Amino acid sequence: MEESKDQHALPMVAVYLLGHCVGDIEEPVIYVNHQAYDYDDKLVTKGIPNAFVDSLTHDSIIVQIPRLHGKINNRLDEVLSIFDQTYKNGSNQHMLDLDDSCYAEDDVEMQRILRRLLIAAADVDMRMDMNVEDEYYSIIEKQDTDILMKTRELAEKSAQLNEKTAQLNKKTAQLNEVNSQLNEVNSQLNEVNSQLNEVNSQLAQQQDNNRKLVKLLLATGMSIDDIAKTTGLTPEEINSM
Repeated sequence: MEESKDQHALPMVAVYLLGHCVGDIEEPVIYVNHQAYDYDDKLVTKGIPNAFVDSLTHDSIIVQIPRLHGKINNRLDEVLSIFDQTYKNGSNQHMLDLDDSCYAEDDVEMQRILRRLLIAAADVDMRMDMNVEDEYYSIIEKQDTDILMKTRELAEKSAQLNEKTAQLNKKTAQLNEVNSQLNEVNSQLNEVNSQLNEVNSQLAQQQDNNRKLVKLLLATGMSIDDIAKTTGLTPEEINSM
């Protein structure tokens, strides 16, 4: 049998009862309505709402239980007040101390909800399951806390290691600079030594030339005093040659 083109899935609305707050949003009840956008991020209005599109996506109702604070302004607030955590029992975190006088006896729907909750609270198996669930979440929470602490410790050790590495790099750079300066000094010393060797070589050559000149003048019969006057050498220097 051929299906009708008008057939489609029923739209779905997700209701989230949160035991914690969502960021800085102060409203206890939030309605999230999704919209359709094209490729250019422009809102699509033609043909919307559409049964097919609505059946694929779903809107949401977010209830922040900690923000209820016992205020009842409308029918929804009245229903949600049953979950208000400000009424939490001091000795049993699973139980709420609700004031029955706040709910009219002729309100059939509210009385039905209250009875269902009372039956659930009185169910031994239900309470045992809740205790087991608390123990399970306690273990999970402890594991998460341990992981968080270890992650923080690793982050601190990593930061310390990075700091030490930076200090070591700085010291290495300073040592490299010192080594560079030492190499420059050694290069200058080598240059000075090279110049000194050249001077010593020239002096040795000059001394050898003076010795040859003195021998030549002595061979001609010139006296030491005359040779000293001619060469500028002292008589002692001439005798040593």
